[in-house]
Amino acid sequence: MMNKFKVTIIACLFLCMQNVFSQNKKITGEVKDSSGNPLPGVSILVKGTTRGVDTDFDGNYSISDVSASNELVFSYLGMISQTIAVGNNSQIDVVLLDDATSLDEVIVMGYSSQTRGDLTGSVASIDMDEALKAPVVTAAEALQGRSTGVTVISNNTPGSAPKINIRGFGTTNNTNPLFIIDGVQTDDPNALNNLNPSDIDQMNVLKDGAAAIYGARAANGVVIITTKGGGYNQSKPTVTLDMYTGFSQIANTVDMLNPEQHAQMLFQSQVNDGVSPSHPQYGDGTFTVPSSIVRYNRVKSYKPITLFGEGEKSAAVTPGGTDWIDAMTSSALTNNIALSLSNGNETGKYFMSLGYLTRDGVAAYTGFERLSTRLNSEFKIGDKITIGEHMNVSFTNTQSGNSEAWEMALRMTPLLPVYDDEGLFAGSRAPGIGNTRNPVAQNYRTRDDYAKRYAAFGDVYLNWEIIENLSFKTTLGGGFNTFDSRRFTSLDPEHGEPIGINNLNEQDQTASNWIWSNVLSYNKTYKEHSINALLGYEALKNSDKGKGVTVSDFLFETPDFYLLNNGAVPPKVDYAYDNSNSLASVFATVNYSFRDKYYATVTLRNDTSSRFLGDNKSATFPSFSGGWIMSKEDFFNTDGFVNRLKLKGSWGQLGNQTLPVNNPTINISSLNSSQADYYFDGANISSGAIISAIGNPNLKWETSETLNFGVELAMLDSRLNMSVEGYQIKTKDLISQDFGLISTTAIDASAPYVNLGDIQNTGFDLGIGWNDTTDSGFSYGASLNLSRYKNEVVKLIGGAPVGGRTNELRGQQPTRTEEGEEMSYFYGRKVIGLSDTGRFVYEDVNGDGTVDDDDRTNIGSPHADFTYGLNLSGAYKGFDAQLFFTGSQGNDIYNFNKFYTDFPAFVNGNRSTRVLNAWTPSNTNTTVPALSTSITNNEGDPNSYYVEDGSFFRLKNIQIGYSLSENITSKMNISSARFYVQATNLFTITDYSGFDPEIISQNNLSLGVDNRIYPNSKIFTMGVNFKF
Repeated sequence: MMNKFKVTIIACLFLCMQNVFSQNKKITGEVKDSSGNPLPGVSILVKGTTRGVDTDFDGNYSISDVSASNELVFSYLGMISQTIAVGNNSQIDVVLLDDATSLDEVIVMGYSSQTRGDLTGSVASIDMDEALKAPVVTAAEALQGRSTGVTVISNNTPGSAPKINIRGFGTTNNTNPLFIIDGVQTDDPNALNNLNPSDIDQMNVLKDGAAAIYGARAANGVVIITTKGGGYNQSKPTVTLDMYTGFSQIANTVDMLNPEQHAQMLFQSQVNDGVSPSHPQYGDGTFTVPSSIVRYNRVKSYKPITLFGEGEKSAAVTPGGTDWIDAMTSSALTNNIALSLSNGNETGKYFMSLGYLTRDGVAAYTGFERLSTRLNSEFKIGDKITIGEHMNVSFTNTQSGNSEAWEMALRMTPLLPVYDDEGLFAGSRAPGIGNTRNPVAQNYRTRDDYAKRYAAFGDVYLNWEIIENLSFKTTLGGGFNTFDSRRFTSLDPEHGEPIGINNLNEQDQTASNWIWSNVLSYNKTYKEHSINALLGYEALKNSDKGKGVTVSDFLFETPDFYLLNNGAVPPKVDYAYDNSNSLASVFATVNYSFRDKYYATVTLRNDTSSRFLGDNKSATFPSFSGGWIMSKEDFFNTDGFVNRLKLKGSWGQLGNQTLPVNNPTINISSLNSSQADYYFDGANISSGAIISAIGNPNLKWETSETLNFGVELAMLDSRLNMSVEGYQIKTKDLISQDFGLISTTAIDASAPYVNLGDIQNTGFDLGIGWNDTTDSGFSYGASLNLSRYKNEVVKLIGGAPVGGRTNELRGQQPTRTEEGEEMSYFYGRKVIGLSDTGRFVYEDVNGDGTVDDDDRTNIGSPHADFTYGLNLSGAYKGFDAQLFFTGSQGNDIYNFNKFYTDFPAFVNGNRSTRVLNAWTPSNTNTTVPALSTSITNNEGDPNSYYVEDGSFFRLKNIQIGYSLSENITSKMNISSARFYVQATNLFTITDYSGFDPEIISQNNLSLGVDNRIYPNSKIFTMGVNFKF
C-alpha cells in the first residue's frame, strides 16, 4: 500500500514538473502589411524584456522559450504595433497597419527598453531614415533640427564635431551630452567621427529626469545610439549598398574692397586725419593703382636673413586685384560608399559593414577621410543564454589647414597677387603692404600635415534568463583610440617679418576606457498590473596619455625629412601627461503601469568618482516620473477630434563630473628649468619644480535638478500629432576656475577649480507633425520642432563677474557672466550714434555725465529666443521628395572680424565694403564711423557696433528620389533600388554679415564670438541605394 502511495506521489510530481516545463514553448507565424505583403525586419519582443527576434525576408518568424503568460510585441517603424497574449497559441499571424504616431515602437533606453507610448520621461527619437538622407559626416549632425530641445551648431571645418547642447547651457564647463554607443560611454563628440552613420538603427535623446539612470554623467543629457544587428530567421542574406558622389562650394562670402576702393579708403583716411595723402604703393596726391608692387622683394638666404637687391624681384598687380577669399577656396569633391551584410537563423544573427568617406574642404588642402568597419553578432546558447558583441574599428585623417588663414584673407591688401612674377608666393615685404601673411601660402604649407586617429570600441555581453521573468545581463565594453598628428611650420621668404627657423611639431596621444555593467531585470505582467524593474552595478575607467615634441631647424622642407631626429636644434617637449579617472555606480529602476494607462517610474543611482575627495566622492541621484493616458478613460471619446491624450511629468537630480582636468583636488607640480632650477652652492645647478596647478580638496559635484511637464496629443485620426513640454533645470555648485585666488606672482600656476555658483535654464519644447495619404496614393507629411530656453546665472561666488576669453581677440574681452544675467552675454559700450566728426557716441549708462568704463553694459545675447527645424516630405508612386529647414531666431553674434575689416587695426590691410558708406560731412546718415589711419575713441574695444543679429533660416537639405518598381527590380534580381539627387545648405536667409551665422565658440564663457570661423559649404550630390 505504501509503495503504491509512493508511486502515486512520484507520478504526480513528474506530471507537475512536466507541466512547469511545458509552459515554455515555441511560437511561429507570419507578419504582413495591410496589402498582404510580407514585412521583413519586424521586431517581435517578449513584452518587458529585451529578448526577441526579427521576421525574415518573407515575413516569417520563430521565437522559442515563450510561456503562455507572456505577451509578444510586434513593432515596425511607421506602423501600429500590436501586443498579443500568447495563451494557448503556437502560431500567431499578424497584420500591421500604417501609423504616423508609432507609439508602440520599441525605444532602447540603454539598460532597458520601452515602447514609445509607455514613456513618462522626456525622450526624443530621431528618424534615422530621414536624417541620413542628408550627406552627414558624423552622427551628431543627424540631430540638428530633428529633436526638440537639442541645439546643434555645425562646425564647418572638415572632420570637426558639431557643438551639441540639450536644453541650454547648464555649466561653464563641458556641455557635451553623454553618448552611449551600444553600451560604450563617452562624452567626446569627436568619437562619433569614428562611427559610420549608416550603421545606426536608433538614436534617442534623454532630456530630463529620464537621464538620472546615468547619474554623474547625465546633467547635459544623454544620447543613446543603437547600431544595426541583423535579424533572426532570415531566409537569405541581405546586402545593402549606399553610394553618393558630389561636390561642395563656399556657401557665402564677404565683400571686400578692390584695389581702386582700397586706394580711395586710404586716401580718405589720411584726409580725415588732416594728413597730406601719400602712400608707398598708390603715390602722392591723387592715388592710383600701380601695375606692379613697388619695391617688391623677398628673402634671398637665411642665417642671417638677407634680401635680394632692389629691383631683382617683381610682382604684377592682378587686374581688378586679388579676391583672397576666392583665391583660398574652390569646388571640392565628396564621396561616400557604405556596404553592409546581414543574416540570421534560429540561433544566431549578424550585421557587418564597411564604409569609406572622403570630404574635401572648400579651402585648399583641407579635408576629412574615414574608413570604418563594424561587426555585430548575437547567438543563442540553448533556451536560456544569449551572447553577443559589437565591434567598430575605424581610421580617420583630418587636414584642417591653418586657422589663421581666414583672418589673413580678410586682412590682406587686394593689391598683392597670390604669386609673384616667378610663380612663387607673393608676400608683404614691400612698403605699404602691411604685415599680413599670404593665406593661400599658409594653407599650402600645411598640405603634408595630418591628424590621424585609429580607434576601436565595442562590447561583449551575456544575457541569462534565470527563471521566467527574471534575467541577468553582464556587459564588458571599452575601446581605445590613438591620435597621431604632424604639423610642419615652413619658412615664408615672401613675408615682411619672415619666420627665421622652421620647425616640426608631432603629437601622439592614446586614450582608453573600459566599462563593466551588470543588470538584473525583472518583468512581470499580472492581470492589469505590469512591472519592469532592474538593479545594476557598473564600473568604468578612463585613461589617457600623450606628449607633444617640437624640433627646429630643418635643412629640407620635404615630408621625407619630417623626422624628429633631422632637426639641428635638440627636441623640446612641449607637454606630457598621463591621467586616469574612474567611476563606480549602483543603480535601480522600477517601471510600473496599471491598466496600460497609469504609469510611474522611480530611479535611484549612487556614483563614486575618483575626481573628488572625502565625502564629496560619492553622490546619489534620484528621479521620479509619471504619466496618465487620459484618452483610455471610459469618459474620453477617442472617435472625436482628439484621439489620444497623455499627461506626463518628471523630477530628477543629475550629476556632472566632467572637467577639463582629471585631478582638480590636488596640487600639481612639474619640473621647470627656467623658473625652478637653482644654484644653491653657486656652482652646481639643482633641478627644481614649480606648482603648475592649484588643487581644491573641497571641490564637489555639479548637480542639476530638473523638473519637466508635458502633454502629448493625437488628433484627426492620429494624422495630427503634437507634444509640448515645459521644463526648469537648476544647476548647483557650478564648477569653474577662480582666477581671483591666484596671485600675480604665481608664474604659471593655473587657478583652482571651485564651486562657483548656480545657473538656471527654463524653457519649453514643442513638436507638431502631420502625416496623411490621399485616395490616389500620394503620401505627405510635415513636422515642426521648436525649442526655447531662458538662461540665468542665479549666483556666483563672491558675486564677482567672470570674463570670457581674450586670446586671438587682440585683448578684447567681449563676454561676461554675472549674477542676474545670461551666461556669456556681450559686454561693452553701447553706441547710440555718431558725433559731428564721425566718431561713435556712447550711452552714459550710469548718468554721471562722463562716458568711461563704468558705462559698459549688456549689449547683446548669444542665446536664441528659439530654434527650430521643419521637415516636409511627400511620395507618389516611385517618386519621393524631402525638404529640411533649420533656423534660429533672436540670438546675437559678436562679429570680431570687424576689428580688422571696419577699423584701421592694420591700416594698410583690406576692409569690408561697408567702409564705402563711412561717415563724411556729406554722408551723415550712416552707422559706419569716419575713416582714419588709427583707432581712436575706444572704437577697438567691445561695443555694440560689433554685435549683429544672428537669426537665420536655412534650407539644410533637399532631396528628390525615385525607386524602381518591383517589376523592374525582380528582373534585376535585387530587392530594391533608389536613385536620388540632393543639395545641402542651398540657401540661408540672414542679416548677419559674416561667413555663417552658426558660430562654435571656444568655451561656454565666450559664446557667440565670430573669429577665424571656417565658412559653410553648399553640397550637391547624387547617389543610389541598392538592396539585394
